[in-house]
Amino acid sequence: MFPADSATYSDWVGFLGVAIYVFAYLLLQIGVVRGSGFAYPVMNLIAALMVLVGLSSAFNWSSAALQVIWVVISVVGIVRLYILHSSLNFSDEEQTLISHGLPRMAKPTARKLLNRGEWLDAEPGTVLTTENECVTHLHFILTGGADVTSGGTSIAELSRGFVGEMNVMEAAPASATVTISRPSRMFMVSGTALRNLVETDPDFASSLSVHLAKSTKEKLIEANRRLTAPGT
Repeated sequence: MFPADSATYSDWVGFLGVAIYVFAYLLLQIGVVRGSGFAYPVMNLIAALMVLVGLSSAFNWSSAALQVIWVVISVVGIVRLYILHSSLNFSDEEQTLISHGLPRMAKPTARKLLNRGEWLDAEPGTVLTTENECVTHLHFILTGGADVTSGGTSIAELSRGFVGEMNVMEAAPASATVTISRPSRMFMVSGTALRNLVETDPDFASSLSVHLAKSTKEKLIEANRRLTAPGT
């Protein structure tokens, strides 16, 4: 049993460090933090330093050596991430796409996605998805707009956001037809490229899933609002 009545300040600091270790690992396992981000190595660095403080009242060379090694590894990881993030360059278009479509995706991960697609100018009448036909590409409309129809009925208008996110990962039939209605600037990436990334990069797979699910939810809410609005 932990001797709370006789514990010193350093003991409590060390105990809190152990709790941070466990909490960081829990967050990693449930997907709240990722190994490719800053949060996990920073939490491990703090935990190791706190455990070292805790060892000051009951020093143990093997435990201290382990914490020092953990500090070094965490610092190396943080520096590596800083260098990696600092070396990335994004155009204004890419930064807008990330801030609106992929706000929680790590920049190196977003860079992998952007490198596999291309930017296009689309004229009115360009069809991005056709109802009941397989979705082969994921699009992100940056500027311009598109009409969304299902069964010949207009259900939504898009001004900025993803198109095809509901079905592109399975190349499943589209639930609606999306047609460009105004001159648009957009990003396009093939479903094949996305699936290849998902298969080789678990962090990318998890992050992309979260963002596409969020986009899908927002569209379903908007479509339901339009269909149930008075006068429709």
